[in-house]
Amino acid sequence: MSEPTLVVRFSSLGDVVLCGAVTADLGPVIFVTSRAWAPVASRLPGVAQVVALEPGEGVASLARRIPPHGRRVDLHGSLRSQALALLLGGVWDVVDPQRLRRHLRVAFKAAPASPVVQRYGAAARAQPAPVPWLEVDGPRDALLVAPGARHATKRWPVELYAQALAQVDGPMVVLGGPGEQRACGQLVDALGPRAELVCEAGFEGVFRALGRGRACLAGDTGLAHLCAAAGMPVVTIFGSTHAQDGYWDQRCTPVQLALPCRPCARFGRDRCPFGDLRCLAGLPPEAVRRAVLQVMA
Repeated sequence: MSEPTLVVRFSSLGDVVLCGAVTADLGPVIFVTSRAWAPVASRLPGVAQVVALEPGEGVASLARRIPPHGRRVDLHGSLRSQALALLLGGVWDVVDPQRLRRHLRVAFKAAPASPVVQRYGAAARAQPAPVPWLEVDGPRDALLVAPGARHATKRWPVELYAQALAQVDGPMVVLGGPGEQRACGQLVDALGPRAELVCEAGFEGVFRALGRGRACLAGDTGLAHLCAAAGMPVVTIFGSTHAQDGYWDQRCTPVQLALPCRPCARFGRDRCPFGDLRCLAGLPPEAVRRAVLQVMA
């Protein structure tokens, strides 16, 4: 049996999920990632072992814990992954982050960079696989809603989520992570007894919720990618980022406003450069409701 392939992607949730497009072709895989995303990486196809970078740990310590392997694939292209490559040695296949193209896209609204999964496929010399990548079981009876996001310019207001979902029937599960308890709780309160809250530091409850997912409504976050990887249609609300930048699955339905200032960030921002956050505040709940009803039909 050939030696396993070493795949490195430290963060973040969405990017780790998207690695599932190529890991099946590379298996068996030893996947190196940050501790927070280890439960997700362990479920990717072809992954036989996960080596997690612990909080505060250096790459030298991490390198000593990585078992013997054959081929080496860096799907991060960061300073940390480059340092790990120097410590481990050997020949690496490295993803092209296309940072210049992404900067030009934000600064001058130039053409978008290649989709993330295409860049992963080129680095791994593999044809990206279609979703689903995550196998989950369940009744598929609920709409999953993920209103949170790391950056303020990617968070649609909770009251607009509530308005959009007021006329959508059926059970709902509101998903969130650390720091999102308040927003998720407010949405559950607004939706009433048909809504269930799953807001946690880990992924145990989230994975159970994926089995209930008939469809998903979310911002441009890792949870949106996670739901799509589990095989459900996803309606994604875009603010400071744009659907063409890194968007990857034709079953995902973007809802966004055509504004000349978009995209204004590669990953999101703490505040709107113009102070009005029109890209999100001006997005009508009716448009989101129509998209959700369409994918649930």
